[in-house]
Amino acid sequence: MKQMKGIYELEIGNTKVFVIESKKNILVDTGSGPVPKELLSFMEETGLKFKNEEVKKEMMDGAYSRITEFLEQEKLKVDAIICTHCHNDHTGNLKRLKEFLKVPVAMHPYDIPFAEGTEELPIPPGFPQELRKYLKTEPCKVDIQLQDEEFFTDDVQVIHIKGHTRGNICLVVRDQALIAGDCVTGRNEANPMFGPNELNPPVEMFCMDYAQALKSLKKLLHYNFTAIFPSHGSSITEEGKKKLEKMIQGIV
Repeated sequence: MKQMKGIYELEIGNTKVFVIESKKNILVDTGSGPVPKELLSFMEETGLKFKNEEVKKEMMDGAYSRITEFLEQEKLKVDAIICTHCHNDHTGNLKRLKEFLKVPVAMHPYDIPFAEGTEELPIPPGFPQELRKYLKTEPCKVDIQLQDEEFFTDDVQVIHIKGHTRGNICLVVRDQALIAGDCVTGRNEANPMFGPNELNPPVEMFCMDYAQALKSLKKLLHYNFTAIFPSHGSSITEEGKKKLEKMIQGIV
């Protein structure tokens, strides 16, 4: 659905993807590939809850069809794919969508080795050996290296916020919206342990360097935005920067 002028938000399973209308239309992230029943069961056993059976079905189906159908329905032409970071719930359909849309893929250089399959991501503590194969994403060639502070288009700026992953980024759109990726989470009614408040720090167990992830958040206060669109949890459309500053004050 269209959250604000020029930004579409699509929630699939427990992760969101976005489309930014600009000089070049940008698909931000690609959602998860199909989540096998064994992995879904493990997630539930470790405390993850889902809103309803429809969400579980979406996760088992994967995000690819939902994304392509959404683009067709909204008559949106995509000119590039930007990944906020390399985790498989953001790159799960990267190769398929790149080939289907015939567009370049952009990512911060620190995360490119993980997307291209030349380096493996660390596995979260306590994750069963037999399920680790499901965390792998089909390698995909990345065409564009994104640099901190650069403008991908005239009104979409890249901000490197390291910590969640080495090359984790946010996007500031027209000084109005922050596409936050996993830098922060919104309120998560199904899983309050991940997001009890309107705005929350990143989830520690999924961060490569949690202390750095928290420290890096202050950098976002140098930019202008009123809305915050996280990849997990509810979005904020008013006073986003003010609410982020308050959250940061509470964790420092």
